[in-house]
Amino acid sequence: MSAKGYKWIAKEIERLDPRRDYERIWQLSTCYYVGDFEMNVLYSTGFPHFILPPWGGETIARKGSGKIIKHQDKREKDTADAFWRWFEHGPSSMATKESVEHVNRLHMAMEKKMPGNFAHNEDFVYTMCWIGADMHRLRLRIGLPGYTENQRIACHLYWAEIAKLMWTANGPVTDFPDDFDGMLQYMADYEGTDWEYSPEGGMTCEAVIEQFQNRWFPKGTRWIGRKMIMALWDEPVHRVHRIPDVHPLTRKFFEFGLKMTFLMQEKVLPDPKHSTPAKKKMRAQKGQLVAA
Repeated sequence: MSAKGYKWIAKEIERLDPRRDYERIWQLSTCYYVGDFEMNVLYSTGFPHFILPPWGGETIARKGSGKIIKHQDKREKDTADAFWRWFEHGPSSMATKESVEHVNRLHMAMEKKMPGNFAHNEDFVYTMCWIGADMHRLRLRIGLPGYTENQRIACHLYWAEIAKLMWTANGPVTDFPDDFDGMLQYMADYEGTDWEYSPEGGMTCEAVIEQFQNRWFPKGTRWIGRKMIMALWDEPVHRVHRIPDVHPLTRKFFEFGLKMTFLMQEKVLPDPKHSTPAKKKMRAQKGQLVAA
């Protein structure tokens, strides 16, 4: 690791070779500025996209008995823990491979109960494209530069390797896009599909909003968390899940707040010296020492 200066992350990303160091570039792009709050935002904005097809809501909500409905914080934590592990270690590590294999086993266990729901290759490809490339789209939407060329190359290679570890009910995931632009086009095509409305999809959207607002906002202010997530949801989520859009000024307010947050992190405040997963481990070790 090179010596860390006041602003070192962007310089390090551009210094690296994206075709060789794509795991490190992805780690730098995600694990340093993103904390638990931001990861929860990713979870809350992402899940409604992952269940755009009607079988998505059916699989997750399970008529109100799914973990995302009954045990909201535990479901978010399980997803966030997996993402942190993947983002920190990369697809070549045993830690990531074991984590993805665990996800594969969970999917196949649910496939036995809901035959065919995990047989759609395009669902898997879209989900990985979204997790990888939606931040690029969001940055452009709020008036910031998107990923740099190094980040675009690294993002594609990183998620193409993750895709090789994923299985559908019909076998390994196939047809991952050939480059970053292909990922963006795949997302646009998938989101442009006229998916049938599912009440359980709407139920899932409500559950992820509840989880976010209840975790981060005290009583009396939880409406702010609700408006925030609804403002960050884009057109496909509102259209498919039949969720009323927020007022345009409300959307602009939260987009502006997000833009200012990114600018403060990237242009003003010192870059963090340690990644969020590393900080979590240090806090846990400190807690163990105190307890001892």
